[in-house]
Amino acid sequence: MFEHVQTVMAIAEAAPAEGFTGGKLLGSVGAGGLALVGTAALVGGIREPKGQSKIRYKLSSTQATLIGIGAGTCYAAAGSIWTATGDLSQAFASIFTGGAFGAAGLGAVSGLLGAFLYFRELSPGRGALAGILAAGVWSQAGGIWGVPEALVLTTAGALGAM
Repeated sequence: MFEHVQTVMAIAEAAPAEGFTGGKLLGSVGAGGLALVGTAALVGGIREPKGQSKIRYKLSSTQATLIGIGAGTCYAAAGSIWTATGDLSQAFASIFTGGAFGAAGLGAVSGLLGAFLYFRELSPGRGALAGILAAGVWSQAGGIWGVPEALVLTTAGALGAM
């Protein structure tokens, strides 16, 4: 698989072919665009359709959580209107780090969220919200908890989306 990724990256960085305008695999997307696409995927994949329309693909709880983590990371990278989710993550973390639970730090809140996501089967909507919250808290905590953020941002950068 790694060889496949290297081949795709080599093609993306090659000289532009006729009709191909740039070396980015996904074109000009940006962090705000990725946040928008992630939000659309979550809304489309977890909401039941109204009327006679049918849902093409319903996200599972795990899929919604993973897309939520990716979208939450892109929210933080995009800034602007997307910073509301970072404020939500900070407010959630402050419940536990404010002293009511003793000397709990962001690492403990990250572990709490990780355990909750691993051991509980959530509805897709709640899984998406928990993933978005986790992305914000994990990026603030750093250390091993920063790995999902680094993975999302590195992958987006490798695809030329940011």
